[in-house]
Amino acid sequence: MQRRFVLRNRVIAALTRGTVVVEAQHRSGSLITARCAQELGRLTMGVPGPCTSGLSAGVHELLRNEAVLVTDAAEVVEMVGRIGGDLAPERRGPVLARDLLEPGATRVLEALPGQGGIGVEQIAAASGTGKDDTLGRLYELQALGFVERDGERWKLTRSTRDGAVPRAG
Repeated sequence: MQRRFVLRNRVIAALTRGTVVVEAQHRSGSLITARCAQELGRLTMGVPGPCTSGLSAGVHELLRNEAVLVTDAAEVVEMVGRIGGDLAPERRGPVLARDLLEPGATRVLEALPGQGGIGVEQIAAASGTGKDDTLGRLYELQALGFVERDGERWKLTRSTRDGAVPRAG
């Protein structure tokens, strides 16, 4: 009976472009399939589990020995799909309101100190923009909730200093 499982695992490995092992102990049929896939020149991938779990010990060993670490289906498709045709989406954090600013507004915003206020001339010098352009950008940033005016000085709003997303205009 054991020989049938090994034969079945070889057939499975031969019929696929790649084998993914999600959870496996040291002695596991999944690892047999992965080893067969490696022998056949197929791609082997593993999804790591908790390092304290015996159920993940086999997949961790597989990952140390020539398997590729994957974390979701998109990465599996990228590995076994067409070259350049099935790329996983780029991972990044959430898009913040600050990310949507034009480069000139971003330069002006970055010229403001984290604490206290600063004059338009100092902001213009620090951002490398003219005084009129800087003033226009400051009013734009004020409307978007990034900065506020305090007399002749400009400063970051409390929410911007604290890392919160300002309200939409």
